[in-house]
Amino acid sequence: MTNQGFSLVNHVGITVSNLDKSIVFYEALTGNKISNKDVIGGKRMAQSQGLEDTLIKYANLRLGNVNLDILEYVTPQSTKANYSNEQISAMHLCFEVEDLTAAVKRLQAIGIKPEGEPFYFEEQDGLKAGFGTGVVYFTDPDGTNLELISPQGPFQRG
Repeated sequence: MTNQGFSLVNHVGITVSNLDKSIVFYEALTGNKISNKDVIGGKRMAQSQGLEDTLIKYANLRLGNVNLDILEYVTPQSTKANYSNEQISAMHLCFEVEDLTAAVKRLQAIGIKPEGEPFYFEEQDGLKAGFGTGVVYFTDPDGTNLELISPQGPFQRG
């Protein structure tokens, strides 16, 4: 085994209220089709999550560098969590794009409204590097925090 440093991300799981509605959203957003749709559950699965019992409808969506698991809990019935980006333990999923302006137009064309205008990092923002990096935030149908980034400098991968 060569990967013992937890250096590869396999997937990000997003719990949703309606699997079919969320599949439509994430397929439109990414331009990819799900690779698998299935159901898993029972007490063995539940105990791995600290639950008594569970039934999960899910779909897998493969992206270029990570998989997205879209999960609808039937048992136990999900409750809605409300996080904004400044709250401790809040997370967001960020998609990398080359052209932020074109990506925002694509969001709008598929009915997704950004939370604000695109923001491009400048020296006056207090950074030491990464000027020109652009970001915009939006949410999925259940309110999951999502972001687009057009990275520069240290924000670029690899």
